[in-house]
Amino acid sequence: MVEGEISRLPDLNRIRLLLVDDDPAFVRSLGRALRGLGATVQGVGSLREARLALRERAPDAVLADLQLKDGEGLDLLAEYQGLRPDGLFYLITGYASVDSAVSALKRGARDYVQKPMDPIVFAERLATDMGDRRHRGDLAQRLRPWLAFRDRRMAQALADLPRFAALDQAVMIQGETGTGKELAARALHGLSPRAQGPFVAVNCGAIPEALLESELFGHERGAFTGAADRHLGVFEQAQGGSLFLDEIAEMPSHFQVRLLRVLEVHEIQRLGAERPLKVDVRIIAATHRRLEEQLQSGLFRQDLYYRLNVFTLTLPALRERPEDIPLLAGLFLSRALKEIRRDTAVARLNDDAAALLATQPWPGNVRELRNVMTRLAVRLPQEVREIDAALLAPLLPGAPQAPPQTGIWIPQDATLAQAEQRLIDAALIRTGYNRTQAARELGIGERTLRRRLNRHR
Repeated sequence: MVEGEISRLPDLNRIRLLLVDDDPAFVRSLGRALRGLGATVQGVGSLREARLALRERAPDAVLADLQLKDGEGLDLLAEYQGLRPDGLFYLITGYASVDSAVSALKRGARDYVQKPMDPIVFAERLATDMGDRRHRGDLAQRLRPWLAFRDRRMAQALADLPRFAALDQAVMIQGETGTGKELAARALHGLSPRAQGPFVAVNCGAIPEALLESELFGHERGAFTGAADRHLGVFEQAQGGSLFLDEIAEMPSHFQVRLLRVLEVHEIQRLGAERPLKVDVRIIAATHRRLEEQLQSGLFRQDLYYRLNVFTLTLPALRERPEDIPLLAGLFLSRALKEIRRDTAVARLNDDAAALLATQPWPGNVRELRNVMTRLAVRLPQEVREIDAALLAPLLPGAPQAPPQTGIWIPQDATLAQAEQRLIDAALIRTGYNRTQAARELGIGERTLRRRLNRHR
């Protein structure tokens, strides 16, 4: 190494690394090299020692051999993620295995490297990833009231959100259904100078065309048959704040001209009103469609597109952000268990269950994952603390459904309250958690069912 190269060596100062490998010589040599660059390295030779080290103090990063004498290094991943959701996990092996690499990455590992390895090359990667992680950590901390993530793809998609929030310009959010577009819109509002004003959301595709003008701009009493009172449209409701126009591409093309006019002159006119009103709102629009295709087909006006598309955020699909799947699954499961007040609030997904979730296509994205975790929480037996793939698989979309149960097993020593709760749970499961149908099956009123649910949970 020449003298001029010394300044280009990676700086690992203040980085704590756990090195797990059953080759003592490898642990000594790599540990010595990384300590020379400033890292604090703890080297262990087994899965058991690694688990003890993690519980004592979870490090910033873990580098674990895939094949250990008492197990696989990948078995540490879920436990480490639970202790350090923002941590970096690397696998190292002397055996090339594409399947293991893909599995590791899908389950949240940062990277996969092979022996023999160059300590400087790994140190450069670690330093870069730590810098990226710190940036993502800062971003995730700022957005935590609205969005939960740790995956690089999601961090990249949201990197400009705080900067966009500070500017009072329109923002277009694109992404598949269920990717969190409304949550991103709420984050834009919450970080903006308008945060003290109202945030109003409206789904343009859910409003009948005949009511669209009234819903957006409002109407005066007597403006049309049935208009018994004055109605404030969403533009007036959002005065001084932000208006989120979800599924903007579903707005009829002839009405897009009206919306464009409002955005240009900042005025609306209620149906039946004599004069226009000034409005001061920040517009955030969203769509799951490809607006470029809508423009080419003439379904969306080009001038409105450029008015709304000053800044753009494109959210990735859940299948494109695998690191976030176990994070969100655990979060949704914990929330659902808390809502129904189950004792299984400490239940967690094991590695196999996390890997199973990572292999799903999730066409419904985060919303679909949340629904699966809610169903899991309701069906979870009281005594279960660790959720495996076998327990989770029947709840996934497309899984074969068990035939309807004709009865339910109740222990002989069950109290009346416990028996009642089991019967209610079974009815809810059979009816897909439809309370009206469940109450009908149980032969009680829906209000009675609600009271008993509240009493049990």
